[in-house]
Amino acid sequence: METAFRALKSSGFNIEDTHLTDLGRVEKLFSIVTLAFAWAYVVGVFANENSGTIKILKHGKRAKSLFKYGLELIATALFNPMNKTEIDVFKFLSCT
Repeated sequence: METAFRALKSSGFNIEDTHLTDLGRVEKLFSIVTLAFAWAYVVGVFANENSGTIKILKHGKRAKSLFKYGLELIATALFNPMNKTEIDVFKFLSCT
């Protein structure tokens, strides 16, 4: 749960920086960001289990969260479309 709040606030989406006041717009933004969080988390879990594991530090925690790992993979796929990754991050959107 802590990862989700951190992702929404400071470590991913910076939702507080929008300064939205209209409740309808806040609801729409929150819905989209929630879907994006779920997408990044699922991609991170899948990638960690199947292609490369996240480094475990000396104190026993991961070097980065599963969310952050997934978000980096999605960002790479979106911003570098010619750079093919091992995982098709878009297949997670189709639920097939």
